[in-house]
Amino acid sequence: MWSFRFLVAAAVAAGVIVAPSVEAQAGAQECPAVAVVAARGSDQNEFLEPTRYSAEAPWISNGYEERTIRAFLQYSEERHRANTGTSLMKDVYVLGLDASVYPAEFPSPQLTEKDEEVDNREFARRAVGAVKERPAHLMAYDATVGFAQSLRAGVRGTPGYIDAWEERTGCAPGYILIGYSQGALVLAPQEEALAERGQLIGSLYLGNPLLTPGDATVIGQPTRGGGLLSSLPQAVQPTQADIQRLNYCAADDFVCDVTSSAIGGSLTTKGGVHANYFLEIEENGASEYDAQVSDTFAGWITGYTSRP
Repeated sequence: MWSFRFLVAAAVAAGVIVAPSVEAQAGAQECPAVAVVAARGSDQNEFLEPTRYSAEAPWISNGYEERTIRAFLQYSEERHRANTGTSLMKDVYVLGLDASVYPAEFPSPQLTEKDEEVDNREFARRAVGAVKERPAHLMAYDATVGFAQSLRAGVRGTPGYIDAWEERTGCAPGYILIGYSQGALVLAPQEEALAERGQLIGSLYLGNPLLTPGDATVIGQPTRGGGLLSSLPQAVQPTQADIQRLNYCAADDFVCDVTSSAIGGSLTTKGGVHANYFLEIEENGASEYDAQVSDTFAGWITGYTSRP
């Protein structure tokens, strides 16, 4: 997740069912029809909870999908079962990119402790204090170098990570790529190789910093629809034009919808909209866009598994 800590660094530079982990379970059972390759967001290294997404599935994730993607997958399973009476995830394995291949790092000031609740005034006070304690140019340097190293490791290591999993399990499923925030940058370059192998079902990106204004794959009605890193070279942008791809960008998400109001909202709400994809459904209910993204994802799975 690119939280308020990202904004501090950027500003000074210019920022289900839980079970024990059994990664090898996929190899001990028949192969899944579909595998979700999940790349978590920056600094999402706390809630690594191995999860079984369907009571009918033998597979348990390694937990590295982390909270945002986990919440999406759980919501999609629940919604599909409520609508159809059947399990969506029963034949789907979730393969999170673990720390050995993708650290998901973005070094930045630690402004709160785990599960600590602070009001916006205290949060801002700590942010100012962090800037005073470490010179601005050094904070920006730390963030930039750490992010680049994490991203480079993920982009280069993911193909081998997938191949190693296939070799261990003997499975060669269809793949759906799901990347959140920094994770979208890691997975976008993987589309071409998987498509050439005939194994790419589709790609779903949440809060994608590579998003360009006017992208036809967008759901969520962003104000501008241009991401923080939309000006990066074409080499890091998704290259496959003929695949199923969806970009979920909520209005005022400062990572994929860069506007002054989005940045201001993130400064006062600890990451703002970007930090909350699918995490507040239980409290506030699902939006029409949450449902649309979930239903599209479900269609990819059922369309693939029902092929003759």
